[in-house]
Amino acid sequence: MKRNGSSEKGIVSEMLPVLRPASIEEAGLFYSQLDETKDAALGTVGHVRIDFGHGGKEFWHSWWPHNEDQFNTPEFKKAIQTVVDALQRDGPLKDLSTMRSYCQQHGGAITADGENFGYIAETEQYQFCLRCTPVPGHYQGYLYCYDKRQQEMAQQDTVVGRVSYADGTRQEFTDAAQYLQTIQEELPYRNTTGFRYEALTKDPQVRKAVDDIILDFAGEANPKRTCNYGMTEKGLQALRDAADPSLPHTYAWFVMTDCNTPQEQLHRGLTLEEAVRLYQDSDCPEKRLGVTKDGIATVDIVRTADGEQNFFSDHQKLDSFKNDPVIFEAVAQLHQELENATCDQSMMM
Repeated sequence: MKRNGSSEKGIVSEMLPVLRPASIEEAGLFYSQLDETKDAALGTVGHVRIDFGHGGKEFWHSWWPHNEDQFNTPEFKKAIQTVVDALQRDGPLKDLSTMRSYCQQHGGAITADGENFGYIAETEQYQFCLRCTPVPGHYQGYLYCYDKRQQEMAQQDTVVGRVSYADGTRQEFTDAAQYLQTIQEELPYRNTTGFRYEALTKDPQVRKAVDDIILDFAGEANPKRTCNYGMTEKGLQALRDAADPSLPHTYAWFVMTDCNTPQEQLHRGLTLEEAVRLYQDSDCPEKRLGVTKDGIATVDIVRTADGEQNFFSDHQKLDSFKNDPVIFEAVAQLHQELENATCDQSMMM
């Protein structure tokens, strides 16, 4: 890997995606996997270990291949060169001082001690996960590289379920439809065949479908919805995107009145101004105001119950909201408007 890729400087701005701070749930992507099977499923191409030398302005690096270096193609070499060139020129790999400032400004802590920070950049084919440790005397950078096509292929080959019989026969399924069909066909004969099933996937839709079949066979309806079984990978990615300050976001405010009563009403899809007006105009003894971000993440901001108004602090803790300046400005506005309104009402009384 070269120090600077001068031949590609002209296209870096087009090819390099924006670095986003990682969430704590993604911390595992910034370290080597001890489980070779998991490393293969992640499509790990390898990782680069980086340090800035004694003066903090050098660039020493070494390449550590994963998965027997089988994913290290010419296409990948070009992609990583482009990414590293840009990170050296305009990002946290310029030198130690720049890395330290970058981490202070962008957050992304992935360890409790606050010494390690994670940033993720993605292209169409690859995911680059940069771990920054802006401390002299340490290796300051680890860049883990993943092939997204290998991840997709591994996901297709993932075993979703297993069935077994009293005679010792076992069968594993990578196709969810075949797995569900087998359960449906074999369940009526379980007393004579010893048929047993085991759902191995975390996909909520498949797990719910299994329960639907079992309960239907027993003459019952499944009271659970898909959301009760957890989130799909698509949903998890949507949450990660909602936490990314570099992406555009949507905000739909809501007001709930007469909470936990038969008269409960939920007014959704409001602007902040509409939500404030509706909340203030409502004389319901219990009401709350909150926001849904990107249609996936929801948080309550303020609640009135038994005549007492209280602001929640959950938006300061949840990944989808804690680094969002739009939310913090809105909360400050709500404090000002609603607390002033409360004071005015107290004075009138």
